[in-house]
Amino acid sequence: MGRYAIRRLLQLVPVVLGTTFIINYMVWQLPGDPFAGRCGQRPCPDSYVAAMRDQFGLDQPLLVQYWNFLKNLLTGNLGVNFNGVSVASELGDAWPITIRLALMAVLFEAVIGIGAGVLSGLKRGGFIDNVVTISTLFLLSLPIFVTGYLLQWLLGVQLGVITPTVTDEATVPELIVPALVLASLNMAFTARLTRTSIVENLRADYVRTAVAKGLSNRRVVAIHLLRNSLIPVLTFLGTEVGSLMSGAIITEGIFNIHGIGGLLWRAILDQDYTVVVPVATLLVLVYLLANLLVDLLYGVLDPRIRYE
Repeated sequence: MGRYAIRRLLQLVPVVLGTTFIINYMVWQLPGDPFAGRCGQRPCPDSYVAAMRDQFGLDQPLLVQYWNFLKNLLTGNLGVNFNGVSVASELGDAWPITIRLALMAVLFEAVIGIGAGVLSGLKRGGFIDNVVTISTLFLLSLPIFVTGYLLQWLLGVQLGVITPTVTDEATVPELIVPALVLASLNMAFTARLTRTSIVENLRADYVRTAVAKGLSNRRVVAIHLLRNSLIPVLTFLGTEVGSLMSGAIITEGIFNIHGIGGLLWRAILDQDYTVVVPVATLLVLVYLLANLLVDLLYGVLDPRIRYE
């Protein structure tokens, strides 16, 4: 597995280079000048715009800009944004909050989604199966922003169970409801995918063999059925980590969470590409590493898989 992991990491290098180059190209080629409207209602002097473009290297060719970005990225020197604030410090303040929110969302997806899917699959056609099916269809029919505003209004304004907005500390108890909102769609997908996988594997020959050998139902489900049924679920959860990070923009906006989503949104509105590019690159790296971790976990769930 060690050689396989190293080979996969090496395969990620051209992917990272290609995606970061595309991000830089698309961002720096957007219409408009980020410095032209930074002088209030009056247009900025040409000398000011030229000086700012020179300071941030926007007057250089694209390949030179990209090379400078890679050097700064590898050395950890992300420079300052258009307002003179350190980009690394902004990421350092926002990143832990979004990581905490995303990990809680993944935990809810795994525990509630897989748990509901397993119960639904084992009790196919019964009361629990109908409840899970109806509940997941309801969640899938609601966009995240509708779910977020609904829970914020109901639990925060009407019942007073939670604070409508999250404080700057963004403690774990404060992030429970936002994490549920962020996980709502994926949690429903996870439950339905788990149910389908459980139902399919219940008819498999290895399950019949395990039952014929006299193994208890608990052992058949825990040892044999779950390991094979969770492989497609694990793939889905791994690929959805990146979407959780990007989907946090909506959730963080609803609950006033000062994380990566809010930072990226403000940077896009301000056309502050010194922040947009590093944040987008960070999201790409998270997505790629999550998929690599999923590939490595395949061998744990299915011993038949061998890495060469």
